[in-house]
Amino acid sequence: MARFFRLVKNEYIKVFKKLSTKIMIVLIIICALGLSGIALFAKHNMESNNYSSYDATGDYQQTIDWLKDTNGDPNEIAMWQYLIDNDIDSDDWRYDVLSAIFADGTGDMSGIKKYLDDNDWRGFCQYRLDNDILTEGEKWEYQYRLDKDISFDKSNEKKNDLIMTVANAKNTIATMGDAKSDGQNSRAKLEDNIKLALYQLDNDKLDNTANQMTLFETSEPEQITFWTVFLTSTSLVTVVALLAIVIAGGIVSSEFSQGTVKFLLINPVKRWKILMSKYFTVITVGYIMLCILFVVMIPITGLMLGFDGFSTPYIYVSGGDVKEMPTLLYAAEQYLMKSVEMVVMSTLAFAISSLVRSTALAIGVSVFTMCIGSTVTQLLGQLGQDWARFLVFANTDLASISKGYSIFAQHSLTFAIGVLIAHMVVFLLTAWDGFTKRSV
Repeated sequence: MARFFRLVKNEYIKVFKKLSTKIMIVLIIICALGLSGIALFAKHNMESNNYSSYDATGDYQQTIDWLKDTNGDPNEIAMWQYLIDNDIDSDDWRYDVLSAIFADGTGDMSGIKKYLDDNDWRGFCQYRLDNDILTEGEKWEYQYRLDKDISFDKSNEKKNDLIMTVANAKNTIATMGDAKSDGQNSRAKLEDNIKLALYQLDNDKLDNTANQMTLFETSEPEQITFWTVFLTSTSLVTVVALLAIVIAGGIVSSEFSQGTVKFLLINPVKRWKILMSKYFTVITVGYIMLCILFVVMIPITGLMLGFDGFSTPYIYVSGGDVKEMPTLLYAAEQYLMKSVEMVVMSTLAFAISSLVRSTALAIGVSVFTMCIGSTVTQLLGQLGQDWARFLVFANTDLASISKGYSIFAQHSLTFAIGVLIAHMVVFLLTAWDGFTKRSV
């Protein structure tokens, strides 16, 4: 074992002595700076845009005119007129509740007008519970607000969103009857959503990075936070994978092309040990670069966007129980999930490098395969070719597969791991055969 690690140490010295390796590390830091810089620019750009003031009254009047022209519901016309007369804009709780009541076209404002006039949300909730035919979600919502003293005000926006999540889920479950699913909604998923929202409400943990958008999904400046950028940085793992392929593609082939393999083979060490020391170096150097990306993203993102919300937990449901974990740990898990592609493609490049003398060929074939592999797999999946799930590229995104986002039916995490192991064994056997039987 000591001899093996001496071989590994020798490989490390050769890898990190190369200028290309130093350039790779610099590229990783530049990518981290670039992603955070783009986020900062996008945030400032959103904040600096000058939006014209919104004329709520004019918009309400247009709606009234349209309803009159189309013989709309007089009650709904009265509602919009009430909003105008009382100068109620879309930030007022009365706007939201009136919109909800009239959404199905059967609304009547007469019974609740006094509560709206007095801005009495408690009286409104109790009146609705006592006098109106409500859905399961509405019954729960009004009673919950009264029990927990949670008004409809915009100051409770996060609580309101969670309450609506529960109410909507309860409404959907009520319409499902005995069915386990309704379109894309499954009863189990809806029940998990209810558990998660209630946990956040009852424990006053209104922020949850499980709902965090990626940088490319944001549309408002306040949506761009530390975790928006950090969790988006998992996409940079692909860059690290490309750099690892460059190392793997040359670590064996360059020995033969430069003739230095002779100096390795004169040592009293079996060829397979030399090969494994090189493979161990490829994989560990790849993870060293991944750690560099992970570590530098923390201060860079924090300095550019601030550390607000850094302590926000990742809250999720597992096995029917609500659990939470530090988001930094969740991000590390996502990095590890994403690193599977790096390991697989590095192993392929390593196998090719053991067969040919050309470093460029080994790197080129591996990069080309990596670039088109996922595209071809997606195309085959859309064409209904279920056999494509046996391809290695269909199984590298373990994060998506574990969440049930695979395009293939019956594509489980266990199946994906099994396919990856099978391909890795083939790649390593190919490398072993090519290296141990190769003439010098």
